[in-house]
Amino acid sequence: MDQVRLPFSHSADITALRHAAEAALTQWQEPELAADSMIVISELVGNVLQHTDDGGELACRCGPDSVLIEVFDESKHLPDPQRPDARRIGGRGLLLVAAMSRAWGSRPAPPGKVVWAEVPRTV
Repeated sequence: MDQVRLPFSHSADITALRHAAEAALTQWQEPELAADSMIVISELVGNVLQHTDDGGELACRCGPDSVLIEVFDESKHLPDPQRPDARRIGGRGLLLVAAMSRAWGSRPAPPGKVVWAEVPRTV
């Protein structure tokens, strides 16, 4: 399996989504890096569920030396990473994504956008 695509919605069983993604990731990566990928997935999917009215789709693809994680949603608003603020709850998810990935970003993808991250496959 080189790729997995998993649609989700606000009413979806997110635990089942996580288990399906984790099953693929543990075939593609060292265990500790699969755990890093799961953190990235949790943050990106969580952002869709928190900041949009619709669900989205999680896509993970295994490359030669990394796993590309993409989360699609129908919102046209690109993420705006915030500086940490001790007075604000939350707002650190994209900092975690940046720390766990080799690179990350976002781009328009009609009808909305995709937020992606590239996580190394080996230590």
